[in-house]
Amino acid sequence: MTLKDKRLEWKTQYDAWKDSDQSIAEWCRNHGLKPHQMYYWVQQFEEGPDAPKNEPGQTQWLTVQMDNEIVASEGQGPIYIHLGAISVEVQPDADRDLLSDIVSLLNSQC
Repeated sequence: MTLKDKRLEWKTQYDAWKDSDQSIAEWCRNHGLKPHQMYYWVQQFEEGPDAPKNEPGQTQWLTVQMDNEIVASEGQGPIYIHLGAISVEVQPDADRDLLSDIVSLLNSQC
């Protein structure tokens, strides 16, 4: 059986499972298949072989837009930003410009 044939066979299984409203484990039990094989093919069909995969430990950054509106923070505690061995405690009344500078510095160092 060629890889193309195998892929077509599993695509049929995948489509049948998607239409069943059953969990993978339940569907595989009912069809005599091993769940780990089905999980592999579900990943192949849903993510695709060309989907970008993140390397373990790879840092990704998200841009956050902040407005200058002051939000009441009475009774709120600090938040903590952890980056590897570095932790930053941010109090509710922290200076946003200083926090932005700190995050930029950490971003350039990591």
